[in-house]
Amino acid sequence: MQQRMLGKTGVQVSAVTLGGGGIGMVWGPTTEEECVETVKQAVASGINLLDLAPVYGKGKSEEIVGQAWRDLSPKPLVATKVFIMPPERKDLAGAVRRSLEGSLQRLGLGRIDVLQLHNQIEPHEPTAPRRLTVQEVVGPGGVLAAMQKLKDE
Repeated sequence: MQQRMLGKTGVQVSAVTLGGGGIGMVWGPTTEEECVETVKQAVASGINLLDLAPVYGKGKSEEIVGQAWRDLSPKPLVATKVFIMPPERKDLAGAVRRSLEGSLQRLGLGRIDVLQLHNQIEPHEPTAPRRLTVQEVVGPGGVLAAMQKLKDE
């Protein structure tokens, strides 16, 4: 499996990752057994980064990885996402924390390797309710500050 550098982290990841949509049963009917086996086979084939999100199957992608985890060797890196819903915009730090805590619970893990923002970002007031402003992301008390605090913890 070809490897690539993950940004400026110094971490090598497989050129191909396993996305969580399929194992979250987003693309159509499948069974949990098929999804767990997909995760196991992906890791056995050299994929070392799993790209998940709470919105993939309403947490199902994370639950599937949690079910497969004990049988995975070597252990892959886990990336998941935060998606801020419109009512949560009043408490960005709380929304980020709750999302991460929910992901960790579904995964059955004490930590993840990569936390990403799933919302689209606009420079000014969003034109769609599920988008965030640049200020909400990088400004004081924003998503980035909340993620940094969780990383520090």
